[in-house]
Amino acid sequence: MYIAFMVRNGMLFGMVLFSMALSVQSQNMVVNPGFEEIWECPFTMNQLKFTKSWFPFGTADPSPDYFHACCKNDLMSIPKNVFGEQNAHGGEAYIGLISYLTSKSGRGWRVPENHREFAMVQLTKPLIAGNQYYAEMWVNLADNCEFAINHLGMYFTRDMPNFDWQVMNFMHYKPQIVSPSDQIIEDYEGWTKISGIFTAKGEELALTIGTFYPDSSLVTKKTKRQFSKVRDKRTPKHLQPQIAYYFIDDVLVRPVDPTESIFPDPKIAKSSPEDDYFGPAEVGKKFTLQNIYFEFDKANLLRSSYLELNKLLSYLEKHRRIKIEIEGHTDNVGSAEYNMKLSKARAKAVVDYLVAKGLNEFRLEYKGYGSSRPIVPNSNPQNQALNRRVEFIILEN
Repeated sequence: MYIAFMVRNGMLFGMVLFSMALSVQSQNMVVNPGFEEIWECPFTMNQLKFTKSWFPFGTADPSPDYFHACCKNDLMSIPKNVFGEQNAHGGEAYIGLISYLTSKSGRGWRVPENHREFAMVQLTKPLIAGNQYYAEMWVNLADNCEFAINHLGMYFTRDMPNFDWQVMNFMHYKPQIVSPSDQIIEDYEGWTKISGIFTAKGEELALTIGTFYPDSSLVTKKTKRQFSKVRDKRTPKHLQPQIAYYFIDDVLVRPVDPTESIFPDPKIAKSSPEDDYFGPAEVGKKFTLQNIYFEFDKANLLRSSYLELNKLLSYLEKHRRIKIEIEGHTDNVGSAEYNMKLSKARAKAVVDYLVAKGLNEFRLEYKGYGSSRPIVPNSNPQNQALNRRVEFIILEN
């Protein structure tokens, strides 16, 4: 269930939500919501990776773009850049996505149907089943693009969607927050707010922003403008890719209930007896840790993992004689060598957390198995998510 509305040029479209949806703006479960925190300044396209906490991907190359006032050229700067001129909604940064592209081919590369770019971020904690959450983002149609569309959305999932570099089956992806189907987002001067309230199914941790409807379901409108820069003039006009490209800024997600924290409650880790949760401390016993989350394609633990790790810590403090091995596992995406290295680094990150909390390091070992020990076939994104896991096995007691 979700409710969505849009605000444009100060006017409200759709359903008006009560004032509670507009308050407590400081409560935000999105890390780096305005894209201000960066690793380095952008200098060319396809550099969303320079923003902290956000991850780029799409159904085809290239990936989303990142714009910041610190850029030394007019390609990726603010307000002037390769797509025209636009001030940030807030601060001095925003990102940009191809949300629609039409062309049977381009010079030297092919444009697949439903070409999309997406930006993903992990929330500060998993959402609670049955609770309501308010979400919003601000969007702006870039000056230099030929189309405007409807249906930009925010999609919340338990795990990171894994559809990079392939054509998506859009029947499987239903964003909880989406702009109204009868409203084409065509304001290229100001910013348009897309927002709404939805009820969580439970454990959603990843937020993905983009267009989740197939080309055949989109309402498109020509803008009478064109993206003149970086076009290859040798390519016939009817073969030149034409796009709907949107800037995104100031993303917000927060609980509707003002008493719900945007961070995990550490007391929850003590709510269940550890022996009931992990079972008896028997040599050879193996347990898959639940809700262990890392930054995408990295070994950096997210704060939402601490609930489970604190339970394990309490278990090990109670059973002071046991020694365990932490095992990291991945799916089969990527090379075997890379997955082995990543799984080992993630297992070590869990060990490092426990040691930092005071556990004797001699009670802990770690090993990475990469994709060599799947628990289900890597035949679909759901199974791949199950195979990306962290386990521990009791070695001594």
